[in-house]
Amino acid sequence: MLTAEPLSRVLGAEIRGLDLSRPIADADREQLLSLFWEHKVIVVRGQEVAPDGFIRFAEAFGTIEPFFISAYNLPTHPQIYVLSNVRQDGKPIGRDGAGTHWHSDSTFTEKPSSATLLHGVTVPDRGGDTLFVNTVDAYERLDDETKARIQGRRAIHRYQRKEFVYSGDRTIDESERKEIERVKALRMAEAAADAASPTAQRSNREPDRLHPIVRTHPVTGAKGLYLNDEMTVGIEGIPDEEAVPLLRRLCEVATAPETVLRFKWQQGDVVVWDNAAVIHSATFTPPDLPRVMHRLTIAGTVPF
Repeated sequence: MLTAEPLSRVLGAEIRGLDLSRPIADADREQLLSLFWEHKVIVVRGQEVAPDGFIRFAEAFGTIEPFFISAYNLPTHPQIYVLSNVRQDGKPIGRDGAGTHWHSDSTFTEKPSSATLLHGVTVPDRGGDTLFVNTVDAYERLDDETKARIQGRRAIHRYQRKEFVYSGDRTIDESERKEIERVKALRMAEAAADAASPTAQRSNREPDRLHPIVRTHPVTGAKGLYLNDEMTVGIEGIPDEEAVPLLRRLCEVATAPETVLRFKWQQGDVVVWDNAAVIHSATFTPPDLPRVMHRLTIAGTVPF
């Protein structure tokens, strides 16, 4: 039988009783999904699981989908997308600096991913945390006037190259801020001197998508904010000078520091989150500390 140890007051739980090197029993899978929908972010600690085992675990949550940019896929297992700051011959072995702003995955598609899974293959001793926010809780904390203002409205989601942003973490001290600025400048200079990266090549070329600001969860029926701090560029039917500040205010309210779960990775951890009820942000990893993460996403449905 599985057990769940909550990670915070509003979301997250560590799941105990799973060995991902083995297939999951049907009864455990049913309980696992129930715990997932309840806690929205679940963690299985210390799993030195091979790619095949990681893929098998992901299939418990639905159908694995390919990422729309294949440049950083794991050669032996192309379903897996690699996130990493490690470089070989001056080139990254995975996508570096991605997701460093508040977002829900693939909102720039018609059917955004329902769940995302990360496996900590190489975890640094410092940095590389992931921040999570419960967007159902965020919606419930809004005043009635704001709820009425956004009900039935759709936000405009646009795919833009957004690497090395680091806008999600509000706890950065001055020394870390200077280090971030140094690394950002270095990476931007590299990008300017080299051919456009795969993500830059696709930037602003995907069609805009309209998704409800208040999303109804397809499984639980709960209502939550559906936000993206960098790629939500407007609101249908509202002038930008009014829409953009409203979206930014909603995200600030949603990500109030006291509501943020800061997850500190340990070697081998597997984390799964619910993209219909959670937004997340990567944090800074010092470039001299290697970090390698394997990512899988699960196909979703049209938000409503």
